[in-house]
Amino acid sequence: MLTRAIQSLTIACLFLGSLSAATDPFVGKWKLNPSKSKMTGEQEKIEALGGNKYTFTFGEISDTLVADGTDQPMHYGSTRAITEEGPNTWKLVDKKDGRTLGTGTWTLSQDGKTMTMDVTGTQPDGSTFHFQETRKRIAGTSGFAGTWEDTSVTFGSPDEFEIQPYEGDGLTFFTPAQNDTLSMKFDGKDYTENGPNVASGSTSSGRRVNARTLEMTDKVQNAVMDTTEFKVSPDGKALTLTVHDKGQSKPLTIVYDRE
Repeated sequence: MLTRAIQSLTIACLFLGSLSAATDPFVGKWKLNPSKSKMTGEQEKIEALGGNKYTFTFGEISDTLVADGTDQPMHYGSTRAITEEGPNTWKLVDKKDGRTLGTGTWTLSQDGKTMTMDVTGTQPDGSTFHFQETRKRIAGTSGFAGTWEDTSVTFGSPDEFEIQPYEGDGLTFFTPAQNDTLSMKFDGKDYTENGPNVASGSTSSGRRVNARTLEMTDKVQNAVMDTTEFKVSPDGKALTLTVHDKGQSKPLTIVYDRE
């Protein structure tokens, strides 16, 4: 297996040595196509510890918070305030460095089998965003405690980003609304991601599998968060990201159309 991997990488490097920025299929502006994407199947576990205290576990990351309306520290520098507005309604406010990232309302159905999460916020460029997520109960019987799986995700405004050439066969990934920039070469080394909402210590590394395929690994403070395959369609009009979040059994499939 190792020999085959080395041979494949060698062939890719030989080919990419002559790949110019003008012909790199990844370079361009890309816009999310929600109808072709599948962003469901991931799970989160909520454990009730008593005294309005809960542990939230997504993949391999857990945070324990008290639902008393105060800002509670979470992983990687953000905070979350949870207010119990009723037996079936929570209000959540996420912040970073004191800035509000988003405000959400989590609502349980009357039978307790589904949860709706409605989130709004302002992005670093001043634009607003809105999305709604629906979950089904996998475990637990009542209240917010239990295991929940995403069944639908709806965006009010599609995500957009741009890929630009960077130092030879490298690429820069830029998301204007987030003022988020990642410039990297595909040599397996870690490259720092920058932006006002980026967690401290966020890095990415990757390699080119072939002319139309990239493999990337994202980390925060040296801990792997996810691995993603970027694949451009043969006609160059679509970019598909297959994202494997650490600790989740089902990948996300996110499709972007070339603008």
